[in-house]
Amino acid sequence: MSDWMQRLGLDADADERAIKRAYARQLRVTRPEDDPVAFQQLHEAYQAALAQLAGDVASPGHSAPQASTHEVDHDAVAAQLVEVAGQGDDALLRQTLQQQPELWSLHGKRLIGQAVLQHLVSNEPALPRTRFDLLGECFGWDDPVRGWDMHWLDAVARRCEQRWLLSPAGAGALAVRYSGISDTLLVPGSDVLPSLREPRPAWRNLLSTLQPSRAHQAINLLAALGYWHDLRLPPGLDAGQVAFWSRFGREGDAIHWQAGGLRTLLVALALGLLCTWGVVASWPLPASSDGLLDGGQRAALLIAVAVLLAPVLWLSSMVLRAIVRWQSLPEHAATVLPGLRILAIPLAVAAVMGAFHLALRSTTEVPFTALLVLLVASAVVLRMARQRFVKRCAPAGEEAGGAGMMIAILLIVPALVVALVYWAKDLHAHRDQLRWFNR
Repeated sequence: MSDWMQRLGLDADADERAIKRAYARQLRVTRPEDDPVAFQQLHEAYQAALAQLAGDVASPGHSAPQASTHEVDHDAVAAQLVEVAGQGDDALLRQTLQQQPELWSLHGKRLIGQAVLQHLVSNEPALPRTRFDLLGECFGWDDPVRGWDMHWLDAVARRCEQRWLLSPAGAGALAVRYSGISDTLLVPGSDVLPSLREPRPAWRNLLSTLQPSRAHQAINLLAALGYWHDLRLPPGLDAGQVAFWSRFGREGDAIHWQAGGLRTLLVALALGLLCTWGVVASWPLPASSDGLLDGGQRAALLIAVAVLLAPVLWLSSMVLRAIVRWQSLPEHAATVLPGLRILAIPLAVAAVMGAFHLALRSTTEVPFTALLVLLVASAVVLRMARQRFVKRCAPAGEEAGGAGMMIAILLIVPALVVALVYWAKDLHAHRDQLRWFNR
């Protein structure tokens, strides 16, 4: 009886199935971490048994494992491991990696690891991040000695995970990740994700922005898929759809003007129709009390004010946001009129104070209208100064106290004083970085 027969406890007429069963049975009591010598002998006996069964005369000496190592189909083993990783769970993959005989040879393990990674890069199979990490831990992809680019490996893992999240098996994990990003739940049966898979014209997407929840879900779905890390198209999604909603997710993009303009147009039309209905129902309108406008002119003026109210308020808010973004830029960023950006807050305070002084001197009565306008202007200046300070000086995620701001808004002078305090604190924090000119 041959040595490998005695080692495996088999007869001379044992077939391949019996050899593998005997080998698996012996593995339960002979592990490489417990007895490396006995394990090497068992592995050599197993390789010799397979070689003899195939018609190759081989002895369980030192030459047998070397010959069998070259006979291993590394690509086939890699494909099998990737299939187990994609279809099984973490425990099954860990068990398969531990019991895979081809991985017990260091040279074979290195070649199989390269084949697995090449398979992941080429095919990008659906694979959760935990199982990618198990493969990386087994084959030492994160070993600094190997010299792998960690950012590149992370990108490969993200692509595989994206495909898994977009598959039916990963739908639950995608919903959980979405809930961790958004304070609202992803509505079951929502067509947001299916709509991201199919091409749509731009006008349909603009109409979709009229529903704030839909835009919110689309942007947060891209965030849950990790799209914002490298801006690569997630597998299975339409490039035009992803490009539209990624632009919509960036504050200050021109697409916000289009979406906001569409909403404003619809509101203006609704107000205009409502005002027109009121004018028609009240016709004929009397002339103005001072006699400057007759009934028809008053009707036209009322309808024009109703139609233009929403666009004026929207344009004002967009301009204010643009000014806030301009004020909140870091000192190292190139911007238009950097000197004016530094002095914008005190100049605005001086303008409001000057208007306040003129309003008080222009009449002996209380100028309620002028004071109301100045109150709004002081609130705008305070908001601009506060946002500048919070975004440039406050720690990440920390908001400045809002109680003092609400009290200051009620009074014009305290609001302007608080605005100057914010501006002075910001100026002091960046005193060594101020740029009066673009150089």
